[in-house]
Amino acid sequence: MSGEIIAAFQSAKTLFELIKVTKELSNSTDVLTAVNDVQMKLSSAIASALASQEKQAALAERVRELEAQLRDVENWENLIQRYEHAEFPTKALAYKLKSEMANDGEPIHYLCNACVDKKKKTTLQPMQRRLY
Repeated sequence: MSGEIIAAFQSAKTLFELIKVTKELSNSTDVLTAVNDVQMKLSSAIASALASQEKQAALAERVRELEAQLRDVENWENLIQRYEHAEFPTKALAYKLKSEMANDGEPIHYLCNACVDKKKKTTLQPMQRRLY
C-alpha cells in the first residue's frame, strides 16, 4: 500500500516538473507530447491510489471479521467457565453447571460433552431417571 502512495507522489512530482518544462517548449508537438505524458502519469497515480483504497477497505473488513470471531471465542470461554466436567455412574461425561455459578433461579443442569467440543450449548434433558 505504501508503494502505491510513493508511486502517486512520484507521479505528481514528475507532473510538476513536466509543467515547468512545457513553459520552455516552443513547439506545439512537444507541448502535446508533454501533456500526454502528464495525463498518463496522472492516470497511473489515480489507479495506484484507487488500488490502495481497495486494499485498505478489504483489510478493514477482515479486521472487523476477526474482531467478531474473537468476541465469539471470548464469550464462549466466559460461558464454559461456569461449568465443570462431570462423570455419571455409567461413566458418561458431561459438563455440569457449578453451583456457585448458577444465576438466580437457574437450576443445576448438564451440557452435552460432544456439543461443548463443537462450541454448542446443548442441555441434556432427563427422561425418567436418566439424562439423554
